[in-house]
Order: sequence, then C-alpha cells, then structure tokens
Amino acid sequence: MKPASVALFLVLACLGAQARSQSGGGLIEESLRRHAQPADVYQEQAMVLSDRMGQRTVRTMRYYAQRDEDASRNLLVIETPSESKGTAILISRGARGGSRRGPAASSPVFGSNFSVADLEGEQPRDFRYERDDNQDVDLVPHYVVRAFPVDESASRNTGYHERKIYLRKDNLFVSRIDYHDREGHLTKRQTFRDPRPDESGAWRADMILMEDLRDGRRTLLKIERRVHSSDYVPAAVFAGLPALP
Repeated sequence: MKPASVALFLVLACLGAQARSQSGGGLIEESLRRHAQPADVYQEQAMVLSDRMGQRTVRTMRYYAQRDEDASRNLLVIETPSESKGTAILISRGARGGSRRGPAASSPVFGSNFSVADLEGEQPRDFRYERDDNQDVDLVPHYVVRAFPVDESASRNTGYHERKIYLRKDNLFVSRIDYHDREGHLTKRQTFRDPRPDESGAWRADMILMEDLRDGRRTLLKIERRVHSSDYVPAAVFAGLPALP
C-alpha cells in the first residue's frame, strides 16, 4: 500500500472510531467501562417507599454483587421489617450476556416502583441506542441517549419501551433516566443523587430516587454503607436463601 493510501486509511479509521465513540451505543459503552462495578460489592441500604398521600414504609436491606470471568450474581436481602427478614431477590447471568436466572426483569423490587431490571443495571445486548439533543440538567451539560429494546421479547421481559438516558459530559456518569410508554408519555423518572468517586475513580450515587409520574409513588434508595471487598461477599452468601419466584 502506498504511503498516501496508508495515511488516508489511518485518517478514515480514526474518524470511524471517533464517530463510534460519540454514537449513542458508544457513549453507553464508555460510561459502563468508566463506572464499572468492582468484582465484589457489599452495601447496606435503606428503601423508603412513599405513596401519593405521603404515607411511608421503610425497609433495610443488604446487597451483594460478585462478578468474574464466568458469571455475575446480584443478591438483595431484606433485614427489616422482621416479618420480611431473609426475603431475597437473586439474579445470576453467564459471562458476556449469557444465560440469566432469577425473577422476571419486569418484576417490582419488594413492592417498590424499582423493577428487577433496574437492580441489574444496563444490559447493552438488549437495547439499541440513538443520540438525542444534548441537554443541561441542573445547569450541568449532558449527553442524551435514547434506548429501545432490540425486539418485542426484550421489551416484554424488561417492561421497558423507550428510555432517555442522561450522561454528564464531563465524566459520562448517568445522572437520570426517563421512562416512556408506547405512546411516548413520560411514566417514570430515576435520578442518581449525591454522586462521588470511589477509590478507583468511578462515580457512585449514594441515593437513587424512582418516581412514578402516573400514580405519585416514590421510592428513595439510600446507600448507607458500601464496601468493595471479597471478604464481605463470600460465595456461600448466594446459596441457601429464600428467593422470590
């Protein structure tokens, strides 16, 4: 190949890579890479559920996550109230988006307006992404990416239709997700609050608010303690617990 042809090829390759990095899918992939969860995560959480009349219910929970080359596991276990202690949601996935085991992704988490899909986090294999117009959120510039299920099965499994994902331009941290129904109406909004970097530099939110804009329900999830250590996530914790069907 002639030098001029090599130079042209390299320029086109660079332009292609740059275009990919700025596409909807590219932004999501880079966000997931920058803010990837560690191999072992332990959290102590409080969930505050509020209805439209302002009545509140509080649950405390323990969360465990473990990831390796072969699989990922997510476990959420109720501590209080005492009558629900030990009730658990356990989800496992094979490597690189393989087989999934656990309750339906569209199932509610312990009666809240969080779904199991929200507990699992973004699953790029199940969605296609498109860029939308950039937008400021609380005076902070954001990229906006629209996410659509890749097929009807993914839509049915997750309960999602269209989502708008808001990523900060400075660090690609997801600060908000808007959920729309098939008619395009905004139905739910998830906001990630009090974000700060952890020991690896990845950003984590200490509070996550899910608002149902149809019935007025709100669920605030507070991360009261967070530890990234295998000492807190023994393999035995994922076995022998009662799980929701």
